[in-house]
Amino acid sequence: MNKLLRICVASLFLAASVFLIVGQLHSATVQSDNPSIGSPVSAADEAAIRAILDRQTDAWNRHDMDAFVADAMPDVDWINVVGMHWKGREAVMKAHALLHKGMFANSRMQTPEITTMREIAPNVIVETHINRIEGVGALPSGAAYPDSGNLITMVFVKTQAGWRIAHAHNTTIAYGQAKKG
Repeated sequence: MNKLLRICVASLFLAASVFLIVGQLHSATVQSDNPSIGSPVSAADEAAIRAILDRQTDAWNRHDMDAFVADAMPDVDWINVVGMHWKGREAVMKAHALLHKGMFANSRMQTPEITTMREIAPNVIVETHINRIEGVGALPSGAAYPDSGNLITMVFVKTQAGWRIAHAHNTTIAYGQAKKG
Protein backbone atom coordinates (compact mmCIF):
# COMPACT_ATOMS: atom_id res chain seq x y z
CA MET A 1 0.00 0.00 0.00
CA ASN A 2 2.83 2.38 0.87
CA LYS A 3 4.43 1.70 -2.53
CA LEU A 4 1.10 2.36 -4.30
CA LEU A 5 0.71 5.67 -2.44
CA ARG A 6 4.22 6.74 -3.45
CA ILE A 7 3.47 5.87 -7.08
CA CYS A 8 0.23 7.89 -6.97
CA VAL A 9 1.97 10.90 -5.40
CA ALA A 10 4.81 10.69 -7.92
CA SER A 11 2.28 10.45 -10.78
CA LEU A 12 0.37 13.48 -9.49
CA PHE A 13 3.64 15.42 -9.12
CA LEU A 14 4.66 14.48 -12.67
CA ALA A 15 1.25 15.44 -14.07
CA ALA A 16 1.33 18.79 -12.24
CA SER A 17 4.86 19.47 -13.51
CA VAL A 18 3.88 18.68 -17.10
CA PHE A 19 0.78 20.88 -16.77
CA LEU A 20 2.91 23.74 -15.44
CA ILE A 21 5.53 23.39 -18.20
CA VAL A 22 2.88 23.21 -20.94
CA GLY A 23 1.20 26.28 -19.48
CA GLN A 24 4.48 28.21 -19.48
CA LEU A 25 5.25 27.16 -23.04
CA HIS A 26 1.78 28.22 -24.14
CA SER A 27 2.21 31.56 -22.40
CA ALA A 28 5.59 32.10 -24.07
CA THR A 29 4.12 31.20 -27.47
CA VAL A 30 1.19 33.57 -27.02
CA GLN A 31 3.57 36.34 -25.97
CA SER A 32 5.98 35.74 -28.84
CA ASP A 33 3.11 35.93 -31.33
CA ASN A 34 1.82 39.16 -29.81
CA PRO A 35 3.14 42.08 -31.89
CA SER A 36 2.40 44.60 -29.16
CA ILE A 37 4.88 43.29 -26.60
CA GLY A 38 6.69 46.19 -25.06
CA SER A 39 5.76 49.08 -22.87
CA PRO A 40 5.83 52.78 -23.53
CA VAL A 41 9.05 54.43 -22.43
CA SER A 42 8.89 56.92 -19.59
CA ALA A 43 9.63 60.53 -20.43
CA ALA A 44 12.75 60.46 -18.23
CA ASP A 45 14.13 57.32 -19.91
CA GLU A 46 13.34 58.67 -23.38
CA ALA A 47 15.15 61.92 -22.53
CA ALA A 48 18.17 59.98 -21.22
CA ILE A 49 18.43 57.90 -24.39
CA ARG A 50 17.97 60.94 -26.62
CA ALA A 51 20.80 62.60 -24.67
CA ILE A 52 23.07 59.64 -25.48
CA LEU A 53 22.21 59.96 -29.17
CA ASP A 54 22.90 63.71 -29.00
CA ARG A 55 26.29 63.03 -27.36
CA GLN A 56 27.10 60.51 -30.09
CA THR A 57 26.17 63.01 -32.80
CA ASP A 58 28.34 65.68 -31.18
CA ALA A 59 31.24 63.24 -30.80
CA TRP A 60 30.90 62.15 -34.45
CA ASN A 61 30.99 65.75 -35.62
CA ARG A 62 34.12 66.41 -33.52
CA HIS A 63 35.59 63.10 -34.80
CA ASP A 64 36.12 62.03 -31.18
CA MET A 65 35.52 58.31 -31.22
CA ASP A 66 36.39 57.86 -27.54
CA ALA A 67 33.42 60.10 -26.76
CA PHE A 68 31.34 58.37 -29.46
CA VAL A 69 31.53 55.04 -27.59
CA ALA A 70 31.51 56.46 -24.05
CA ASP A 71 27.91 55.35 -23.45
CA ALA A 72 28.44 51.82 -24.81
CA MET A 73 28.74 48.74 -22.63
CA PRO A 74 32.29 47.34 -22.50
CA ASP A 75 31.04 44.20 -24.31
CA VAL A 76 28.81 46.01 -26.85
CA ASP A 77 28.06 44.30 -30.16
CA TRP A 78 28.01 46.67 -33.14
CA ILE A 79 27.15 45.69 -36.70
CA ASN A 80 27.94 48.34 -39.30
CA VAL A 81 26.22 49.07 -42.63
CA VAL A 82 28.26 46.49 -44.54
CA GLY A 83 27.82 43.72 -41.97
CA MET A 84 31.11 44.00 -40.08
CA HIS A 85 30.54 42.80 -36.52
CA TRP A 86 32.62 44.65 -33.96
CA LYS A 87 32.69 43.12 -30.48
CA GLY A 88 33.50 45.33 -27.54
CA ARG A 89 33.68 49.08 -26.99
CA GLU A 90 37.39 49.17 -27.81
CA ALA A 91 36.87 47.47 -31.19
CA VAL A 92 33.97 49.81 -32.03
CA MET A 93 36.08 52.84 -31.11
CA LYS A 94 39.11 51.70 -33.13
CA ALA A 95 37.03 50.86 -36.21
CA HIS A 96 35.25 54.22 -36.15
CA ALA A 97 38.53 56.07 -35.50
CA LEU A 98 40.05 54.43 -38.57
CA LEU A 99 37.01 55.34 -40.68
CA HIS A 100 37.21 58.94 -39.44
CA LYS A 101 40.76 59.14 -40.77
CA GLY A 102 39.44 58.12 -44.18
CA MET A 103 35.98 58.39 -45.70
CA PHE A 104 34.38 60.08 -42.65
CA ALA A 105 37.20 62.61 -42.09
CA ASN A 106 35.06 65.55 -43.24
CA SER A 107 31.65 64.16 -42.38
CA ARG A 108 28.90 65.68 -40.26
CA MET A 109 26.10 63.68 -38.73
CA GLN A 110 22.70 65.33 -38.59
CA THR A 111 20.42 65.07 -35.57
CA PRO A 112 18.96 61.55 -35.53
CA GLU A 113 15.31 61.11 -36.46
CA ILE A 114 13.79 58.88 -33.76
CA THR A 115 11.36 56.39 -35.21
CA THR A 116 10.54 54.09 -32.27
CA MET A 117 11.47 53.50 -28.68
CA ARG A 118 9.94 50.78 -26.49
CA GLU A 119 10.77 48.93 -23.32
CA ILE A 120 10.85 45.21 -24.11
CA ALA A 121 11.78 44.07 -20.59
CA PRO A 122 12.49 45.85 -17.33
CA ASN A 123 15.48 48.14 -17.92
CA VAL A 124 15.83 47.14 -21.60
CA ILE A 125 14.80 49.54 -24.36
CA VAL A 126 14.96 48.98 -28.10
CA GLU A 127 15.36 52.23 -30.02
CA THR A 128 15.38 52.76 -33.78
CA HIS A 129 16.41 55.96 -35.55
CA ILE A 130 17.55 57.33 -38.88
CA ASN A 131 20.98 58.92 -39.25
CA ARG A 132 22.01 61.05 -42.16
CA ILE A 133 25.66 61.90 -42.69
CA GLU A 134 26.89 64.68 -44.96
CA GLY A 135 30.36 65.21 -46.41
CA VAL A 136 31.34 61.56 -46.60
CA GLY A 137 34.21 60.67 -48.91
CA ALA A 138 34.03 57.88 -51.46
CA LEU A 139 33.62 54.29 -50.36
CA PRO A 140 36.70 52.05 -50.66
CA SER A 141 35.20 50.80 -53.95
CA GLY A 142 35.19 54.37 -55.26
CA ALA A 143 31.39 54.56 -55.24
CA ALA A 144 29.61 57.46 -53.59
CA TYR A 145 28.36 57.00 -50.05
CA PRO A 146 24.57 56.44 -50.10
CA ASP A 147 22.66 59.60 -49.23
CA SER A 148 19.48 57.72 -48.28
CA GLY A 149 20.53 57.56 -44.63
CA ASN A 150 21.04 54.71 -42.21
CA LEU A 151 18.44 52.96 -40.10
CA ILE A 152 19.97 52.07 -36.75
CA THR A 153 18.47 49.81 -34.09
CA MET A 154 20.03 50.00 -30.64
CA VAL A 155 19.41 48.00 -27.50
CA PHE A 156 19.87 50.05 -24.33
CA VAL A 157 20.29 48.51 -20.88
CA LYS A 158 19.85 50.50 -17.69
CA THR A 159 22.83 50.06 -15.37
CA GLN A 160 23.75 51.67 -12.06
CA ALA A 161 25.60 54.28 -14.12
CA GLY A 162 22.55 54.95 -16.33
CA TRP A 163 21.48 53.81 -19.78
CA ARG A 164 24.15 52.11 -21.89
CA ILE A 165 24.24 50.79 -25.46
CA ALA A 166 24.44 46.99 -25.41
CA HIS A 167 23.91 46.38 -29.14
CA ALA A 168 23.69 48.40 -32.35
CA HIS A 169 22.84 47.36 -35.89
CA ASN A 170 23.20 49.88 -38.70
CA THR A 171 21.67 49.40 -42.18
CA THR A 172 21.69 51.63 -45.25
CA ILE A 173 18.12 52.59 -46.13
CA ALA A 174 16.99 51.32 -49.52
CA TYR A 175 14.05 53.65 -50.15
CA GLY A 176 13.18 52.06 -53.50
CA GLN A 177 12.86 48.64 -51.90
CA ALA A 178 11.08 49.99 -48.81
CA LYS A 179 8.38 51.62 -50.94
CA LYS A 180 7.68 48.32 -52.72
CA GLY A 181 7.22 46.16 -49.68
